[in-house]
Amino acid sequence: MEPKAPDTRTLLLQAALVCFADHGFDGTSMRMIAEKAGRPLSLLSHYFGNKEGLYLEVFKHLFESAAPRALQTVPPEGLDPRNPQKAICLLREQIHFMYQEAAPDAAWAKPFQDHRARLWMSEFRSPRLSLHPFIHQYLSPTADLIAACIRVLRPDLSAAQVAFLGTTIMGQVSGHGTMSGLNRVLWGDHPPFGSHFQEAELLVDFCLHGLRADAPIA
Repeated sequence: MEPKAPDTRTLLLQAALVCFADHGFDGTSMRMIAEKAGRPLSLLSHYFGNKEGLYLEVFKHLFESAAPRALQTVPPEGLDPRNPQKAICLLREQIHFMYQEAAPDAAWAKPFQDHRARLWMSEFRSPRLSLHPFIHQYLSPTADLIAACIRVLRPDLSAAQVAFLGTTIMGQVSGHGTMSGLNRVLWGDHPPFGSHFQEAELLVDFCLHGLRADAPIA
């Protein structure tokens, strides 16, 4: 069967993704996007209003398809501090879940992945204020879950230290996908040493080693 052609709205979003990734927000015009999509300029206003609205919809699409979502959410009462094994289990499952999406072969199998990665990297250095609600909506549950696990495993850490370690865990997992091109340049284009499960287990081991109670943190 022939692959289904994208609908008009999706086609416009794809064209906008390419233009924003190639030229940035300021260097991209609505006319440029319409020409890239091969559709009338009026359709962009019809679907998205203005360029800011279109930019937000592009990132909403990215978040929905590529953001490292939370496998589970933290219950209102939090995690039981007397049950570190539960925290380890949740953290392991979350790392596996994120890595399934971020593994280089899985990431590059997605359409427009090169443009996705470049737009992620350029925007997330200093996210636009209008993107903050999307970031909180899609990424906060993941950060909250990881932070809750860290607090159970390392109750001695300050809030700043928990945030630093949580950022490190999310960054090192997602970096396999978003930075796969740079990683190949620096480390070589090596084939996977095992399944996604085996690779994720190595990341789990690395993270848990750093969260040992006797790990030195100044």
